[in-house]
Amino acid sequence: MQISGFRQTPPPLPPKKELVVKPELDNIADRYNTSRTIGNYTSGLVLGAAKEAVTTTLQAPRLAWEITENLWQAETIGPNLKILGTLAAIPAAALSIPCGPFYGAYQGVAAVADARHSYGPDSVRPPLKQDTATHYARSVTTDIGPEGTEPKTMTGKWIEGLEKLGDRKLGEGEKPVDVPLLSPVFSLAGGVASGALSGVAGLVIGLVAGSLTCGKEMVHSVTDKDKSFGARVGQFVAAPLNVVAMPLALGWNGLKEATPRGFVDGWKHGPFKPVIDTGKAVAGLATSVVKEAWER
Repeated sequence: MQISGFRQTPPPLPPKKELVVKPELDNIADRYNTSRTIGNYTSGLVLGAAKEAVTTTLQAPRLAWEITENLWQAETIGPNLKILGTLAAIPAAALSIPCGPFYGAYQGVAAVADARHSYGPDSVRPPLKQDTATHYARSVTTDIGPEGTEPKTMTGKWIEGLEKLGDRKLGEGEKPVDVPLLSPVFSLAGGVASGALSGVAGLVIGLVAGSLTCGKEMVHSVTDKDKSFGARVGQFVAAPLNVVAMPLALGWNGLKEATPRGFVDGWKHGPFKPVIDTGKAVAGLATSVVKEAWER
């Protein structure tokens, strides 16, 4: 009941309660976020690997065809390289199949990480993200890029690069890139021959130099002045190690250096130049090593 001329005083508002977040709720949220993050990364990895395993297998025949077709269309590629590329088309397409799952796994994890670390409109990243594995699933099942033309698979990207290669034209005064047709055979022959020659020569040179060093060390162990008896015995006993260590060291070093050089020179210059160059290097090595062992 309100009396005329008097305003009824409203009842006082209850005091506001302060919102308190219990620590255990924060812990639950953190554990949930961590477990979902691990699940997202795992599902992205598995999904990406499985997707690429299937697509690279299905697209391998097309990849082999695209390699051949675009090599023969490219004006910048010489005829010998076109023949070699055609022969390698089927093996290259077959090798793409085991590479696919690794590429897909990387892409899956990268897509999940990209979605998880994205920020909202207010530039603040929320503590709990949406299921980022779903984001990656959409990226591999829908078209992306301008007008949906961007390739979504490893094979698709390779084919895109091959088509660009096939469209290349020669500039004014430019010549096609080419190699001798037998370059792979020459490369193999040059590498094997150079490695064998250098390795065997290193063993022989090392045996000669090691024997000279061994003899001189034994003589020095007896004739050198101001040496204790223990030092003389130690030097005498250790001297024969040179006969073993030097051949192995020179043989391995020659094999390691001459073989890759022989592969490269054989490809560029044929099988004879690597052998000739290796022979010259061996002669110089023999002269210097044996001279050093003799003058020691």
